[in-house]
Amino acid sequence: MDSIVRRIIKKLGFYKAAPLTRDFIKHNLRYFTGATQVKSAGGPEVLFEFNSMQSSHIAYSYLANVLAAKYGARIIAFTEIRTFPLWRSLEWNISNYFSLHDFAIYRSFGTDGFVRPQVNRNQSVRAAQLAEHIYRGLKTKSDIESISVDGVLLGDLIYDSYLRILDKATIEIADEGFKDFLRVSIGYYVFWDDYFKQHDVCAVNTSHAVYSNAIPLRLALKKGIPAFVSNATDVYRLSSKKMFNRHEFFGFKKEFRMLPSNIQKAGMEQAKKRIELRFSGKVAVDMYYSTKSSFGPDKAERLLEESPRIKVLIASHSFSDAPHVYGNNLFPDFYEWLVFLGKMTLETDYDWYIKTHPDYLPNTMNVIKSFIQKYPKFHLLPADSSHHQIIAEGINVVLTTYGTIGFEFAALGVPVVNASLNNPHIAYNFNLHPKSVDEYRETLRNLEQINLKIDINEVYEYYFMKHLYKSSNWLFDNYEKMQEELGGYYEQYSPKIYEAWMLELSFAKHAGILEKLDIFVDSGEYRLDS
Repeated sequence: MDSIVRRIIKKLGFYKAAPLTRDFIKHNLRYFTGATQVKSAGGPEVLFEFNSMQSSHIAYSYLANVLAAKYGARIIAFTEIRTFPLWRSLEWNISNYFSLHDFAIYRSFGTDGFVRPQVNRNQSVRAAQLAEHIYRGLKTKSDIESISVDGVLLGDLIYDSYLRILDKATIEIADEGFKDFLRVSIGYYVFWDDYFKQHDVCAVNTSHAVYSNAIPLRLALKKGIPAFVSNATDVYRLSSKKMFNRHEFFGFKKEFRMLPSNIQKAGMEQAKKRIELRFSGKVAVDMYYSTKSSFGPDKAERLLEESPRIKVLIASHSFSDAPHVYGNNLFPDFYEWLVFLGKMTLETDYDWYIKTHPDYLPNTMNVIKSFIQKYPKFHLLPADSSHHQIIAEGINVVLTTYGTIGFEFAALGVPVVNASLNNPHIAYNFNLHPKSVDEYRETLRNLEQINLKIDINEVYEYYFMKHLYKSSNWLFDNYEKMQEELGGYYEQYSPKIYEAWMLELSFAKHAGILEKLDIFVDSGEYRLDS
């Protein structure tokens, strides 16, 4: 017991608020007057994901207060369900009681309750029975994607959570670890199903529409309760037809046609300049999270073999990084996609190349190398290979599930085949979009027959709509500039962003954000556009 107490004391030392965090808490209490006034339990609630992402805290403070005012509701923060050791449970309780670190931040903008889902005995029995019934029906990985309970789709959320939390490339149904994970995930659903029945939930907000934290979102959609995804760059209101954020790309072409001609022209010209800047090798052009460019200098040695064969580039993805972020794809995960392509190497006479993104996740390369051992026709290119060199040496076709390489290589005149109908380029014809695995297979068997006429203006139009017209500045005056001044994408997850926000905010801007959100919530629109 003494060791547990010592561990907690040491851990709580970490929770001593940094000066910028303390200043932000005071700042919130000044702007959100009345935030410390706790409403009575049992009334309406708006649920907000509890996390340690500083940039999200700023966004949540506004949306939470707008929703709480609209519904006369308490703001309740919730976490994922986790099996905590004793010391972690004590840490949670102590931090909550003394309002330490993130608890203090959430309370500073009006949160007066925190929920850490814990399944009781009855819920555990129900979850175990449901999970066992579901498990018996799982024959393929696609069956996992289709898991639903009481009409609530959970499969994609369970799938991506399993890959992320366990850092797996795929799911093996027979694995006892997956069976246990399924039971815990269903327990999370059962907990929230009961919670919604016992509480007057008026709205739910999370940081993502993927992973198990989105289970309350799916339940809200089923029950007709407003469901939101918000962060420092975007605010979405989901629906049963649009259960994912970022799905505005389906309407890009139609929306562009509705813009004034002068906006269209100026937007296309700016898109061309931004794409050329990306191709020049500049890092993070309209990709805030990127730390390395795929368009760097050429290597001294040749990358592609000189041969008359068709040359195919596979632009791989990070296996554990939410393959269902846009919804289902032709294959249940990126691993199964590569398995399919590996088998295609055995029945085609092409030169097959694989390249990861320059800043790939750690486990990605190990999995890729295992594929190369199994399918020796795969040739691994260095992660920092320049796309310019790959094109100059004669690549003929690029394969991706839904990557940015779809518009990049299209802009450079190379055909790209997507393995998903839920890809950001779907509204345009500068890529190929097979509608089924069979159509995808036939496309790959007949690459020499591809005669894709790429309209570069479509690429510019897409880029304008995706990266320029759909502003990320609903909160910050210039999010991209702010991020650069902080020192990069990941600095938004540090208290430094609190300082940037406090320097930028005025009472006039504060009132404007609240009004803008209030109008958006009443509108029922999908995305808050600035």
